[in-house]
Amino acid sequence: MNFQDINERMGRGLRVIVWRCLPQISLLWRNGLLWQQALVRWGVGLSCVCLSAALLNLIQLFLHQTGLWVNQAVLNQNLMHELETLRPQALQVQAEGAARAQVMLQKKSALQDLNAQSDAVVAHWPNSALRMPLLSQLQTLAMQRGLQVIELKVAPAPDSHGFESSRVLFQMKGSERSTYAYWLSLNQVFSNGIWLNSSWLRQADGEYLMAAQLHLWWDTEDAFTDTGVEVRWQDPLLHKSILSDSNSKPNDLGVHVFPDHSHAQMHLVGSGFSDSTWALVKSGQQVLPVQTGQYLGRERGKVQFANEQGLWGEVDDGPLQKLLAWEQAKP
Repeated sequence: MNFQDINERMGRGLRVIVWRCLPQISLLWRNGLLWQQALVRWGVGLSCVCLSAALLNLIQLFLHQTGLWVNQAVLNQNLMHELETLRPQALQVQAEGAARAQVMLQKKSALQDLNAQSDAVVAHWPNSALRMPLLSQLQTLAMQRGLQVIELKVAPAPDSHGFESSRVLFQMKGSERSTYAYWLSLNQVFSNGIWLNSSWLRQADGEYLMAAQLHLWWDTEDAFTDTGVEVRWQDPLLHKSILSDSNSKPNDLGVHVFPDHSHAQMHLVGSGFSDSTWALVKSGQQVLPVQTGQYLGRERGKVQFANEQGLWGEVDDGPLQKLLAWEQAKP
């Protein structure tokens, strides 16, 4: 059986079906008169149109599924759907933005109130911009030196010479070198401050406890200065007991430092320069400053100057001699 036999059989079967279902149309078909009927021509034309439309829809669906072509109407519909989906989110974002703007206005108002309060404080106490962070700066400096802060506070003091005044009390624990470097740093930063007392005590663990009080004068008319006057070396950095001795003498430069100690017990641990030479002298576990013109020890050596060899002075108006050597040789 070949293709021609199959075609003939299908043709005969189709004619039998048409003859049984539509005998009049089958008769016209056999006589060659079917296409002359207007109804048939319309029916064939409508069938072609329907088949063409169906084929076109199938092609569009295929292209749409593969992404080769997108119908503009479908695209607009999808966009409208996405817009409707995003509308609630946009409303929520707008509400959150309005709430944040309200919070920002409240914070701005609070900041303005704080600035007004700060301005009022500065107007009442002009130097407060420098005095308020003072403890924080001192603590930071101590931490940089590796010191342990035992006590650190600022106490108000009576006005002096027309200046507001305060006392800084601190105790720092650390190595001898670190505590001495910290003291030198403060002495440079507060060049106008007055040291009421300073001492170094060696602890059982080998560390040194430095205790001191610094007197600061504040200019009430100037908000940008730290202290109001230059430090005067006739008000030296001495212990309370030495200050009490100095009160009985008309000349502060005649203060007697370590009057009960011998020069053999003492060593030089620091020196510096201002209007005159000053030095730090250590006796036992205590360190006190001394300057040119003051007396030192039981020998009553009058201090003259300090250099890399040691502390030099005169004993009983005699020749110049070295009173003390450095505890550690100067490099």
